Amino acid sequence: MSMGRQFWVIAHRWAGLTIALFLTIAGITGALLAFMDELDAWLVPKAHLVAAPTPDARPFDSLELQERVRAAYPDAVINYLPLQVEPGHTLKLSVDRLDPVTGAVVPWSAKMDEAFVDPYTGRVVAERLWGDPTQGPITLMSFLYRLHYTLASGKIGSYAFGIAALIWTLDCFIGFYLTFPQRRRREANAAEQNARPWWPRWKPSWLVRWNGGKHKLTFDLHRAGGLWLWPLLFVFAWSSVSFNLDEVYDPVMKLFGQEQLLDGVTPLRKALHEPKLDFRAAAEQGREHARREAELRGLTIESDGFSALLYRPKHGVYVYYFTTDRDFTNRGGRTMVLFDGNTGELRKVRLPQGQNGANTFTNWILALHMASVWGLPYRIVVSALGLMVTLLSVTGVLIWMKKREARSFAAIKLGRARGAVAQ
Repeated sequence: MSMGRQFWVIAHRWAGLTIALFLTIAGITGALLAFMDELDAWLVPKAHLVAAPTPDARPFDSLELQERVRAAYPDAVINYLPLQVEPGHTLKLSVDRLDPVTGAVVPWSAKMDEAFVDPYTGRVVAERLWGDPTQGPITLMSFLYRLHYTLASGKIGSYAFGIAALIWTLDCFIGFYLTFPQRRRREANAAEQNARPWWPRWKPSWLVRWNGGKHKLTFDLHRAGGLWLWPLLFVFAWSSVSFNLDEVYDPVMKLFGQEQLLDGVTPLRKALHEPKLDFRAAAEQGREHARREAELRGLTIESDGFSALLYRPKHGVYVYYFTTDRDFTNRGGRTMVLFDGNTGELRKVRLPQGQNGANTFTNWILALHMASVWGLPYRIVVSALGLMVTLLSVTGVLIWMKKREARSFAAIKLGRARGAVAQ
């Protein structure tokens, strides 16, 4: 083996050992999170599912429900609002408050930052603190999300996962390179071996020897599994960097022209929590901007598609999400207009694809990571991929243990031989 290849073998080995625990946790939790909404509703149906009291009953609109929740929780801050109520489901709202000392937006209480609202009565039917493992089934899936995303360790865990994701991204290329056939130098027929076409020599890397013994099976599952899944592994690795280590992801993607939603929007000296446009007025303004921009850009708005409204107090702007023919995720709603919270002046338009190549790339890899494209079949693929990531991590550790055992045995054998010679 050449010195160059040996270096990359060692790099791959230590990269894999460094991130094995992270990927095992991410893989197992990710397999479940592909069906997060369904599992959440199955675990606590009373918080998520609701039936109409009468066949002809109509739910309140989400703006009315937001106002009722704010009345139930005085001084509540609700900065994100889906504008449709999904039939048969409660409306889930994040409920925060302003810290009187720091002025920061914080959870409503130590036990609650989400409310589930019956859309037919406006009554809050359940509460939870998102990701709190002590509250039982109602927070189990959100806790698994925290575990998947940050090891349930806040900012420190997020950075740790981000560094692991960056190592994983680089190791994707190292592992791919190491599957290439080696040039044989010590065999008598080396010239003949190296003269063979490249593909037949690489083909065994894609295959699994099911009857070759335990170690060969482990090695083949690791190598062939990594090759067959390589495109998705890279997508999940690099998108994980985006989620957890934007200090690296954003500068790299900016080299390719990526723009952030708030680029060019100057932050306010002091966060504006009560703009002149309330949510109801902002929703109307957002719809008007959406209609005009769709007409100007030749977009088709899907009237029954997902839409939502987000307020960013640090910049004093609203973001109105709506669905057009440029959307590609399952629910849509990733076409955006951003406008001033006081004047309603349009500040920016963001399309999910076709507007900026780097942004389109990011939107796609995030959608692939979140299993929000191509419906149920792809969610099954993502769930299976999570298990495969765990398998690749475990087999990598097993291969290292086997080789370490072999090296230790060889060292002991060599030591005995030298002792015998000395005698």
